[in-house]
Amino acid sequence: MDRPPRQGLGQFFRALCDFIDERGLREQVKALVSAETRQLMERPPRPLAFLPSRPIDEVEATLQKLAGVDACVEAGLAVARPLGWTLLRPVLRMVFQLFGQSPEPVFGNLDRFFSLVTRGIDFSWDGRERVVMARFAGEGTPEAAYHVLRGTLLFAFEVSGTVGEVSTPEVVESTPSLSVVRYRVSWR
Repeated sequence: MDRPPRQGLGQFFRALCDFIDERGLREQVKALVSAETRQLMERPPRPLAFLPSRPIDEVEATLQKLAGVDACVEAGLAVARPLGWTLLRPVLRMVFQLFGQSPEPVFGNLDRFFSLVTRGIDFSWDGRERVVMARFAGEGTPEAAYHVLRGTLLFAFEVSGTVGEVSTPEVVESTPSLSVVRYRVSWR
């Protein structure tokens, strides 16, 4: 059986469903997603198990349809918090000790951080231009995923105690096997 091009940690899916619940959208989302995704919403995957991105993509795309882009950005930040403050905390502490307390080392090490919770999304960082490039493997990545990632990137400012912004995503390449998205970041 082929491995899906993108995967997410069960805890990510659980946190996304928690966000949907907090918004009172669970039943509306369940009505618009596949039977497989509905079943996962009812019986969430194990927190540390990886699952194919399809159910995550469906929930995110449905959230965008029901509540808009801003809700997707808020979901990204809401999902990043429990993962960042628990699973990633020791790694973040070490990064800040080595490189200083700023968002720069977070953006420079996105591949390391995201490899703990996702598969099939790769990052590069241009510190001079303050640009994050994200490469989503596989076809069919919904626009909503780019907005959720934008919210997740905002966590770099929260965790570093910095005020900053992440631009709306710019799709710079889209092929059947890959989507490349650019995010411009700024902080004071």
